[in-house]
Amino acid sequence: MKNILPLVFLFVSHLGTAQVTIIHNVTGNSINQGQHVTFKAMAFQDGKVLMTGNQADLSNTYPQAKLIDGKGHSLLPGLHDAHAHILGLAKLKNEIDLMSVTSLEESLQIIQKFIDENPNNNWILGRGWNQALWQGKKFPTYKDLDSLKTDKPIWLRRVDGHAGWANSKAMEIAKTNQYLKDLPGGEIIVDEQGIQTGIFVDNAMNLISEHIGVEKNANTKELIHQALMYLASLGMTSVDDAGIDWLEYDIYKTLSAENNLPIRINAMLGSWSKVLDKMLSYGPYKDDYLQIHAIKYVSDGALGSRGAAMLKPYDDRSDAVGLFVQSKEFIQEGVFANADKGWQAGIHAIGDKANRISIDIFSDPKAKTLENRNRIEHAQIIDFGDLNKLKEFNIIASMQPTHATSDKNMAQDRVGRQRLRGAYAWQTLLKKGVVIASGSDFPVELPNPFFGLHAAVTRQDRDNQPPGGWIPVENMSVKQALESFTIGAAFANRKESEIGSLEKGKWADFILVDQDIFLIDKKDIWKSQVLQTWVAGEKIFDNTLEK
Repeated sequence: MKNILPLVFLFVSHLGTAQVTIIHNVTGNSINQGQHVTFKAMAFQDGKVLMTGNQADLSNTYPQAKLIDGKGHSLLPGLHDAHAHILGLAKLKNEIDLMSVTSLEESLQIIQKFIDENPNNNWILGRGWNQALWQGKKFPTYKDLDSLKTDKPIWLRRVDGHAGWANSKAMEIAKTNQYLKDLPGGEIIVDEQGIQTGIFVDNAMNLISEHIGVEKNANTKELIHQALMYLASLGMTSVDDAGIDWLEYDIYKTLSAENNLPIRINAMLGSWSKVLDKMLSYGPYKDDYLQIHAIKYVSDGALGSRGAAMLKPYDDRSDAVGLFVQSKEFIQEGVFANADKGWQAGIHAIGDKANRISIDIFSDPKAKTLENRNRIEHAQIIDFGDLNKLKEFNIIASMQPTHATSDKNMAQDRVGRQRLRGAYAWQTLLKKGVVIASGSDFPVELPNPFFGLHAAVTRQDRDNQPPGGWIPVENMSVKQALESFTIGAAFANRKESEIGSLEKGKWADFILVDQDIFLIDKKDIWKSQVLQTWVAGEKIFDNTLEK
């Protein structure tokens, strides 16, 4: 949450008004019943859409309505991030942020600056480093961190959250030298002499993290609320939090009870939580702003750390086939045991083997995939022959378009061109009739949903590289991309009758934007600026400076 322009946030009452309001002089776009619908005005009352059309017709129908001039701006349904990590975003305010840093040297400078500015921290914590962006693309080591001026333990999670980088002090506290290179579902990277390098992958990360003293953030609730307001400023009105523990569970319930959730949250329980049974015992929960009806499982790791579980070895490391963070048996038992109670399942799967296993679990009638709308989170690299099975078994693909543009310089090195036939295969899946719910996976990626829309339709980064797009046959159209960030995500939440499009009876969740993504050059979609965000007919963010 850095480099944010001055914003104006408004008090959220969660109360509608009996008066009809018409917002007019807009270029409205919505995907209704699979069709792209345009309009010039929209009427809403008590937080719900009444009708869309032109101002004259709406004013004739509602002659006493309050009028709001949209100043010719674009109006879209509120955007919905279908896979994110809100606490991770909130924590960035108190941790080192190494997102998009392009060298080891610059990373060390940022870390040292944080150390100097936070002398009272017991641990130096952060995330976001990505060696694939550095010259040589090699993993860093504990020696790099030991060169810094501190005697504090340092622990920095990789950008994907599936590897960590420790200094020797952290390794000493955790006594990591007593553990072997390979652990169930994890790996400790060693050098040619078999000495630990300070890089811990997937489940091996727990060796360090379980020793971290809790940095006292008594204001975690406030930080989460601030993060939600920040997301509102980016045009988000709904977010799926993909894997929560008791801390977030309790905070979300409290914020909802206080009528203080500014945007809608769909929280997925983390299957790794020590109190999962406690959270499950309360049963699925739903009110207008908070929904808890899903469980997040984790099959494998990530591509960048070679933790994604592959059917064949990695092209750039013949002894590696990835890791299973949770076993098929563990995931299957959890999915089947909770399916009859209405719990949706979302399985993190990056590699083609992890995706095949996820498909196999969801194909069993005991998973109740059609009824519960089970999802594969990421669905990143799928064996080409398995793509049809997502539609066959009604599996939702919860995907993140910016992952493709972030991974484009690394993915082929990892798995080769042939396996990319089924990788980031948005258009292929859409043509097969698979529902795609798009998100960002923030803070792994930046949370701005217009970055995701841009990536989806161009397959390019924000420097418009590579020319023509990366594997452009898988581009989405603008309509498809918007659909995946609105009604597709709502469908994945089992809420398509309530949100996701601007139709009569649905919540009036919408945004005003400074440009029409259907009319501008596609390469400029990421530059879109949100001017206002409305949830349930209440304006919660305003950057127009017109009060």
